[in-house]
Amino acid sequence: MRRGVVDFLRKMKKGLGMLAAMFVLCYFAVAQESMFSWDFTDCEIKDILFAVSLDTGISIVPDDTVSGKGDLKFAGGDFDLAFEAFLKSNRLFVKRDGGVWTVSRFRMSCENGLFCVEAYDLLPVQIVEKLSEVMDKVVTFESLPAQRISVCFREVGEAVLMDCLAKRFGVYDVEQDEAGYHFVKKNSVQRAESFSGMVNVEVLDGDVFYVDVEDCRFSVVLDKLFDISSSSYGKKSSHKSFCLLTDADCKIQRSVFSGSDFAGTLRVLCAQCGYDFVIENDIYYIFSSSSVREELVYGKRSWRKFTLHFTKSQDFLTFVFKRVGKLETITLADEYSFLCLASDSEAASIESLINEADIKQSAYIVNLKYLKPVEFLEHLPPAVDKSSLFLADDSSHLYFKGTEEAYNNLCMQLEVFDRPAVRLSYDLLILQYDETLQNNWASSFGAKRLSLGDRNGGSAVLGSVMGFNLNVVTSFGITFAAELQSSIEENRTRVYADTTLHGVSGREIHFQNTNTYRYRDNNVDPETGKPIYSGVTREIASGIKLDVLGWVSGNGMITSKVTASVSRRGNDVSGVTGNPPPTSEKLVTTEVCGKSGEPVVLSGLVQSAESEQQKRSPWISKIPLIGNLFNAKNKTQENVQMVIYLVPHVDASEDSGCVQSAAEDYSWAYERLLNLLEKSYEEGNSIGKEI
Repeated sequence: MRRGVVDFLRKMKKGLGMLAAMFVLCYFAVAQESMFSWDFTDCEIKDILFAVSLDTGISIVPDDTVSGKGDLKFAGGDFDLAFEAFLKSNRLFVKRDGGVWTVSRFRMSCENGLFCVEAYDLLPVQIVEKLSEVMDKVVTFESLPAQRISVCFREVGEAVLMDCLAKRFGVYDVEQDEAGYHFVKKNSVQRAESFSGMVNVEVLDGDVFYVDVEDCRFSVVLDKLFDISSSSYGKKSSHKSFCLLTDADCKIQRSVFSGSDFAGTLRVLCAQCGYDFVIENDIYYIFSSSSVREELVYGKRSWRKFTLHFTKSQDFLTFVFKRVGKLETITLADEYSFLCLASDSEAASIESLINEADIKQSAYIVNLKYLKPVEFLEHLPPAVDKSSLFLADDSSHLYFKGTEEAYNNLCMQLEVFDRPAVRLSYDLLILQYDETLQNNWASSFGAKRLSLGDRNGGSAVLGSVMGFNLNVVTSFGITFAAELQSSIEENRTRVYADTTLHGVSGREIHFQNTNTYRYRDNNVDPETGKPIYSGVTREIASGIKLDVLGWVSGNGMITSKVTASVSRRGNDVSGVTGNPPPTSEKLVTTEVCGKSGEPVVLSGLVQSAESEQQKRSPWISKIPLIGNLFNAKNKTQENVQMVIYLVPHVDASEDSGCVQSAAEDYSWAYERLLNLLEKSYEEGNSIGKEI
């Protein structure tokens, strides 16, 4: 018995557990079915409603008033709360009719003969159609505005509701009859609250128009003006017609004026919106004009001709644009006249500017004493404007165009800058030393005891050295002069050049002493070994080339850049080998700085060559074999060195700096000569004492 009770309790516990598990599963299944999750961003409202209808199983239908885009973000189980929030945020309404929900932007209810109407973002046509459907009455209308509006009326009567709608639509009146209501446009508009603002056009005594416009479209004002004009002059003239050739959505913010006829009134209204008009066949054609506002401010513009006397129009127009503004101009062919589209006030400003800026400028000749006109233009003083200087056709004269004060200032500048160039001269001596054999000579002196009071004497024979253009004794001393004289007499030294080169500071001096050898270009025939000449003639120049660039500083120091080259041509072998003659060249470049009169020596231009001398006896030396006994050949290695001696000098001129440099040159030479004489005197005394 006891065991049976225990089994029963155990089975009962197991059954209760299974029942609890089934209950939990059913709860989660039901909860899962009632959970919704939507995330719509900037989607069509109709698409959102369709998706919600599919998920919920409810028939949700939007009517013809639903349009636009919206957002729906929801996750949870309370669908009614989420759907009401979605409708409220998008200003929508829902009507539940059984299993069908109708969504709309229009809602209307009636209690005790009073109506409540809510409509958002709907066209006036849609609002009128919904009213007619709900009220079950005929509502007709003319063309209604095409702008969406929103209305909200609470507990108003039927007639009041229709009248309020007519005012909300704009320039409309509502008429009621037995059939229903009819919306018509107003013939006389005093105020339209939403679409056209306020416009009032009246014709006063004397056919003067009075206009009062505030925040109104131009097309509405235009209709009003032409209607008033036609009704006022209907008996006197034909009906006025107009045609818009542009978009007339421009608004006139505020305009109040009177005292003008019809054409003047129309012109003022058109100018406010940037329009103009023309009359053709009694029709006013209104078109857009970008210049009508400027003409209203500055006046009527027309093409005018302006003539200048001294200034070119292209240069003068820059002043016009800065003072008057950017005007339309045309430069004429004479370059001193131009056409300008200007008003009376702008033309007066241009004439005043011409009187101020068109100034006569005189032309003067610039007298240059030392500088060339081209050089002066390349290196102008800082205070001189290059645009005022003009070079003559032959480049020999320079003209200045400007005022007399500016010309006097230029002349003062010329006194400082127009100075003569410093002139330089170089005493040049080029010697060729034969260094094959050493000079073998010795100075001979005769010495004897003289009487008391006599001095010891020394002498040296200089000869032709004293006739050189370069003063050898002054520059290098008596010893060098005596050695040079002896070397020349023994034919071991040759004089290649002895001259004076003149130049200007900062300009290069060229000296050339060369021999030009011309030969015909040829090739050797490989079969016959004979040369085949062509018609091409070539040249080879050999000798001495010297380039000197000197510059004198402010303190009289001379900086010289010297480039010397010595070239030598070999034997002509073109007839045998077809190659041009061989050449050799030595080049020396240096830059030194020193005082006037200090010598510059360039050496190291050494050239080596082999020479062969043959001595033979006549007739006998031509006998084969035996003739070799009567021939003598002597091969010698010749070493030749070119030495260039330069002594720079600053030539004296009217310039004070040059005169000072020349004086220093002479004083240095005089001091140098005294030192040489004292040295020679001391050498003579020492020899006398030894004897």
